[in-house]
Amino acid sequence: MFKSSEAMKNYVRLVIPLTLQNLVTSSVNLLDNLMIGRLGEVELAGVAMANKVFFVYNLMVFGICSGATVFFSQFWGKQDKKGIRSVMTVGLSLSLIFGLIFTVGAGLFSRGIMGLLVGRSVEVIPPGTAYLKISVLGYILFGLTIIMGTGLKAIEQPRIPLIGSLVSLGANAVLNYLLIFGKLGLPALGVRGAAIATVTARFLELGVVLFGLRGYRDLFFAPIREMFGFPKGFIAGYFRTSLPVFFNESLWGVGVTIYSTVIARLGSGPAAAHSIVGTVENMLFALVFGTATAAGVLVGKEIGSGNRKAALEKSHFFQRMAALQGLVTGVILFSLSGPITLLFKMTPDTRNICAAMLRICACAMFLKAFSTAAIVGTMRSGGDTVFCMICDVGGVWLIGVPLVCVTGLVLGLPAPVVLGASYVEELFKCAAVIIRQRRGTWLKDLVNT
Repeated sequence: MFKSSEAMKNYVRLVIPLTLQNLVTSSVNLLDNLMIGRLGEVELAGVAMANKVFFVYNLMVFGICSGATVFFSQFWGKQDKKGIRSVMTVGLSLSLIFGLIFTVGAGLFSRGIMGLLVGRSVEVIPPGTAYLKISVLGYILFGLTIIMGTGLKAIEQPRIPLIGSLVSLGANAVLNYLLIFGKLGLPALGVRGAAIATVTARFLELGVVLFGLRGYRDLFFAPIREMFGFPKGFIAGYFRTSLPVFFNESLWGVGVTIYSTVIARLGSGPAAAHSIVGTVENMLFALVFGTATAAGVLVGKEIGSGNRKAALEKSHFFQRMAALQGLVTGVILFSLSGPITLLFKMTPDTRNICAAMLRICACAMFLKAFSTAAIVGTMRSGGDTVFCMICDVGGVWLIGVPLVCVTGLVLGLPAPVVLGASYVEELFKCAAVIIRQRRGTWLKDLVNT
């Protein structure tokens, strides 16, 4: 039977390193914003919009990894090593394919992409283009790192990805300082220096994860001649479950990018403020994402072990924890919204916009935490990926995008109001999740049938 003491033990063992990794990853973005922000609002806005390409790619990779996590965790609960190897082979193959597509596409058409993203704010196109052309070289490195880290987290070994993230943060901090501003005799490369630092940090992070995987090589990697010898029915079952997750993250990412694009069309000031809000939100949301990830691993493990009752009890525990974390985080963010803006170099008008947007973000934290823990964590690991896709994508495209476009493009309302409109979808998602979970149809065993 599931005990609360066991839940807390698992919480400490898994959630803390997962949270630290999320925090470190967000800190890399914050560090980039702080340093690039010293160059000016135009440079900050340009790099922020260039990173929207990476944001979409990142969500596609996250979709691949989230789909893989469903099977990794359930195969881990079943102790099926062949199944785990098959999941890793498919995940690495998909990461390579999409990494190549984004690298070539964004590299060749970087200026045109920037033009589409920024609209009339043409002053941010040159710095954004310069950053994008170099930073795309790290996309494939990132994709490979994430899928291998996902496998390690699914077998309850999150320390190796955490160490990789810490190395990436340290390298990015040092190289940003040296290359952006031209220290120790190096040329001051500005946004190009930031891009070079990011790519180098990605390379080092991949090296750390590969080194750490040596002890689990036999678990994740079959001999080359056996790599594509998938169990009967595996590929069909994998894509039937994983494709909804992939489309979920991809379509959600495009929709959220539209939010940023609409706000960017209100001016470089709102664009810079929105970039800061996103970075701060991700940092403060690190604990919630850690809880959601741990929930996915542990609930999936119980399902793979055939223990449905424990899976349900753990899902309830982790969702309550995430909701509480969202509430506390929102209060903290609301209280510190003003002081946070003092960390960045901005005009007074942009500072006021940023503070208002941070307060609106804070008010939505509780709802977002609950929906994230359910959709990204428990329900997705339970195999209910089609419903999660409908809920997530429907919220963005049927509610969020129309409201953002009307408030921003049609009515021309201030950026904080437009941001607030984007959070209305969370009400719909929370209601849908509660109804679905009460019916009890979301938990599906995918590896013991």
